[in-house]
Amino acid sequence: MTTQTAPSPTATDHVTQRRIGIVALVLALTAIVAVPGGLLWPQPAAGGETYAYGDIQPVRDLWWGLLVTLSAALVLNVPAQALLTTMLVRRRGAAWATTGAVVMWIGTALYAVGGAGWAAAYYFATAPGVDPTVIERINDDAAHVFGLMIPGALLVAVGTVIQVVGLWRSHAVPRWIPLLWLTIVATFVVPGNGLAGLLTALPMTAASLGTAYYAWRTVTPRRR
Repeated sequence: MTTQTAPSPTATDHVTQRRIGIVALVLALTAIVAVPGGLLWPQPAAGGETYAYGDIQPVRDLWWGLLVTLSAALVLNVPAQALLTTMLVRRRGAAWATTGAVVMWIGTALYAVGGAGWAAAYYFATAPGVDPTVIERINDDAAHVFGLMIPGALLVAVGTVIQVVGLWRSHAVPRWIPLLWLTIVATFVVPGNGLAGLLTALPMTAASLGTAYYAWRTVTPRRR
């Protein structure tokens, strides 16, 4: 009979440090990448949430690349945020953190799929030789254009607020981090493009960097 020895605590701790460090790095990098997204995001000439043919056609490549990049970054960013928060909140507030993480993951899947679909729909609708009125017919079908994005965005926001409760109750991080996470609510009121989009992105980026740092610090040995 062969006796198997368990991994030593030192080896286990080292693996945990690397895993948490990778997730923290992903959260930090994707948060920084998202900052210029609001500045590059085109503004509808007529206002509102939908775009006309003339808004997208001159920048159709930028439009597709921007939405696909942001959707991909979201798939990495939100789960990383949710995972690190559940790691930070281990006792008091843990149920809130776990529940929020589940809600955020579901919302991320819906929003990312919807965002990629929106990018493709407008990209092909503004291709050379395509009837310009096609994009108008796309805009008229809001159920298919925004049917996944809107509930996805709401779930991500609700999940984040739930996790904020867990972070606040746990005292695992300074108070400014959960407070900055709450600015996600402002994204449903403030336009996401231009200077206004930048102003809402910066607090979220700061919260991401703070969460990443404190999660990494909890598994990093202190030097005496």
